[in-house]
Amino acid sequence: MSLNQVLDEVRRRVTPTAEEEGRLLSLAERLKKRILEVSSAYGVSVEPMLVGSLPKGTWLRGEGDLDVFMLFPKHFNKRSLEDIGLRIANEVSEGRGVRAYAEHPYLRFYVDGVKVDLVPALKVDRADAKATAVDRTPFHLEYVNSKLDDELRANVRLLKRFMKGIGVYGAEARTLGFSGYVCELLTIKHGSFTRVLEAAAGWRPPTLVVLEAQPTVAFNHHIVVVDPTDPSRNAAAAVSLESYAVFIAGSQAFLEKPGIEFFYPPSLSPQRGAYIFELGYGVGGRHLVLVALTAPQVVEEVLWSELRSSAHGLTQHLERYGFNPLSTWFWSDGAEAYFCLEVERVELPAYEKRVGPPVYAREDAKRFLAKNKGRALRGPWIEADRWVVELPRRVTRIAEALRRQGEVDLSPHIRANYTSARILVDSEALQVIASNSKLATEFTRFYTHTPAWLS
Repeated sequence: MSLNQVLDEVRRRVTPTAEEEGRLLSLAERLKKRILEVSSAYGVSVEPMLVGSLPKGTWLRGEGDLDVFMLFPKHFNKRSLEDIGLRIANEVSEGRGVRAYAEHPYLRFYVDGVKVDLVPALKVDRADAKATAVDRTPFHLEYVNSKLDDELRANVRLLKRFMKGIGVYGAEARTLGFSGYVCELLTIKHGSFTRVLEAAAGWRPPTLVVLEAQPTVAFNHHIVVVDPTDPSRNAAAAVSLESYAVFIAGSQAFLEKPGIEFFYPPSLSPQRGAYIFELGYGVGGRHLVLVALTAPQVVEEVLWSELRSSAHGLTQHLERYGFNPLSTWFWSDGAEAYFCLEVERVELPAYEKRVGPPVYAREDAKRFLAKNKGRALRGPWIEADRWVVELPRRVTRIAEALRRQGEVDLSPHIRANYTSARILVDSEALQVIASNSKLATEFTRFYTHTPAWLS
């Protein structure tokens, strides 16, 4: 397919129908009316406002959700805002809401299959008036709508779908990618989807994207998209270095050879996920360790943030013990949480070599020798200019090391469930993965690594 054929096909798929838009707008009006009723009963003046991609006209077909802000007078303090705001939101949701967190807590629930976020926020005069990212959102809506026409909106949809296809869309903890707002700003800056990709193909860190005013503070980040409503804010602060690099590589590859797979990657076969990775583990110096536990019942943003943090903690823990982790992956279906660690070894020798200070660091050398007196299996002796001993290892098996949870930097909710974690190695780990088709499919993405769009 030619470039124009690819883009025409994607436009057809991502453009919402009038019926879909009407249904969502009707639901939004019902919710806004209910917010006014409930807030009036509380004696509070609240202005409901629909924000997000729907009022901007940049949402994707079949993926519409509602972000409804409840704007309180700016004199409300944070505690009052959270208390009264969440009570009003709870009544509007008829008790079905789950508390979630950004810079303010908010309530999430579903109506007729549509995800709704009810967000208490302050109605501030200016985006930079000590506002949080939440309080700035109405200014983002106003700015974007002042710049977009129907053609640019169509290009924003293309960019969002492209980023979804290559796996870098969304600023949430699960992805650490590009938010919808950043997609809109990049399209406004460059004027079209293809020109965004042409610019990104040549990015080098640090990348600075300015639409209105230069930043008013110094940023230390690989990509800075200056928020046009507040030049002291980097709208792309959530974008990880990996997401940034994937977007550069994906842009380069698409411009060289356009294809529908950039937007809609082929599905991975569960059978392939169940069997392709059976080769290699347990032989040739590579092993697979699976840590499986009950997932904490927290909102998705908190869960994925804690999974990422705990995965880093587990990796560091195994590095300290000498199991040489090669790569780490984590995933959850909401019920179970999984950490997969590829390591060079799952069992260590009974001893380890410990290199001490040089002989001319007299006091340090004396402390080293005194500390290891009576503990060493061999030594001490001198290699080059340093004292050396061989010591018995405290832990030789990887499962035992992973059970020492007090030594692992785990996030709070993961730690609370870690006691009952199952630790499985090689064939046992593969059996658990293969028994869960969704886990097997997701694991295959980790195992193969190669992007589907890379021809």
